[in-house]
Amino acid sequence: MDDWLLVALGAGAFSAAAWVGCGLVAARVAHRRGASLRSWIAIGMLLGPVGLFLIYRVLNHTCPHCGAPVLRAVRICPLCNESIPRLKHNPVGPFWTYRRDW
Repeated sequence: MDDWLLVALGAGAFSAAAWVGCGLVAARVAHRRGASLRSWIAIGMLLGPVGLFLIYRVLNHTCPHCGAPVLRAVRICPLCNESIPRLKHNPVGPFWTYRRDW
């Protein structure tokens, strides 16, 4: 085989392993923050590194009672089992209907 083909196969295998690894880490972090592990494994495998970005930046929220990090869609904290109040800072209007307000 040519050297460039071996390099391309190695780079592809590394990229695929990194993508799957990011998906599994995203699923694990989402599960710790109160999400369903089964659904986030599928989402994590689909999104890869984008799933990590979503969990750490976009969907990040903290429990007001214990300060534990939770996802925005979680209504009960997985650490202290207290209910999480709805967010006060959500945008309103016809183009923001897809966002959850808790």
